[in-house]
Amino acid sequence: MNLQQYLGKDIRVTFVDDHVLEGHCHTFTGRLDTEDELYDEITIETDKHPYVGFNESEIKCIEVI
Repeated sequence: MNLQQYLGKDIRVTFVDDHVLEGHCHTFTGRLDTEDELYDEITIETDKHPYVGFNESEIKCIEVI
């Protein structure tokens, strides 16, 4: 999954547990710069939370909105 393509865009993320979040993607971190070096990560800003971070293993699908 190419998470970098969502940087700077408004997105809707559906997680593997079917939870859905919408927000603006502020940051992208490549797997080599993450703690476990296994997955790329992004951070989004939602209406309720300024920073929600997650990695690609948690994502079922992403849509640009």
